[in-house]
Amino acid sequence: MDIWYWNAEKDGMYSVKSAYRSLAGGDGMEVSGSSDRESEMWLWKRLWNVPVWPRVKMFFWQLCSEALATRANIASRIRGDISFCSLCNSFYETNIHLFKNCGVAQKVWEGLGLGGGVGATESGIRDWVEERWRELGGREHRLFMLGCWAIWEHRNKVIFDAKEVDPMVVIRRVGDVVAELEGSEHEVRRGRRRREDGMGVEDGGSWRPAPSGCVKINVDAGVKEGEGVSLCLVCRDDRGAVLWGISVVQDQVWEPHVAEAVAVLEGAKEAMRLGYKDIVMESDCAQVIEALNKKQAGRSSFMLVIDEVLCLSVYFNFVVWSFSSRVNNSVAHALAHVYPRISATEKKEKDSNHGKVIQHER
Repeated sequence: MDIWYWNAEKDGMYSVKSAYRSLAGGDGMEVSGSSDRESEMWLWKRLWNVPVWPRVKMFFWQLCSEALATRANIASRIRGDISFCSLCNSFYETNIHLFKNCGVAQKVWEGLGLGGGVGATESGIRDWVEERWRELGGREHRLFMLGCWAIWEHRNKVIFDAKEVDPMVVIRRVGDVVAELEGSEHEVRRGRRRREDGMGVEDGGSWRPAPSGCVKINVDAGVKEGEGVSLCLVCRDDRGAVLWGISVVQDQVWEPHVAEAVAVLEGAKEAMRLGYKDIVMESDCAQVIEALNKKQAGRSSFMLVIDEVLCLSVYFNFVVWSFSSRVNNSVAHALAHVYPRISATEKKEKDSNHGKVIQHER
């Protein structure tokens, strides 16, 4: 009886891992068009080892495989579709144009300190990436990968969210991500050292200020069953100086993630009230930050709060929803959890403030 046999494995069994190893040049069947396999493997091994988010690595795999849905790629499949660059509108939106030759991309590379030698090759995007990789080194590899990813992210926002083309938005985005990644790496190293010394890691952290011209608002919420919810907001300028702080106690029954979302909402409202236009909102609740960045929608109490925050965000010229480890969010976390709560009976006596006790210091 005839059976299917996978000739890349001795036992004839197919697996995704085996197929990937074969296509990537491992032992097994030969793949047509693989004359430059050594060069390709040289690049892939280095891309996968760069300390960036997995989604950035996946983006780069799509980029180097010519698999991004650029307008030129779409127009080659759908007759009559628009094929000019979404950022400069002066040339066909191919990979090599969007990330190398576009005037907006060139300003991004200059702003990131990677300009001056944007590569001479015109043969294809993977050759250009490899050429740039050999020119750059160390920390520049991370900047280069994040720069390409941020350009693509900005391009999508221009198309789908009607955002204005602004290279500075891309540069600030890269800076924020680098700061977050380096902060996380620092905390991992610091936590490892403290564990080796027999010490905890919850008693401090490395907090980073907002980009120039922005303010950063760190928020957190504390929930204690039967006693209500406490919210804390701490606002600092781009030098790290505290501008103001707010502690709020509410007699509410919220799940922790809902309370964390409300803390972000209160931060946005206060920023609007004080007239800030450029803000970074930082929370140690990954669920809240992910929902905001992905603009998730739904009808739950949590999603209704997220929707209200997103509606308020159109007020700001520049807003970033940033996740922070609890260590780096230690001030807001501590205040949200140690702020003295009051009983329901005591709250009634303070009803003049609509059931809230607020401390606001400048």
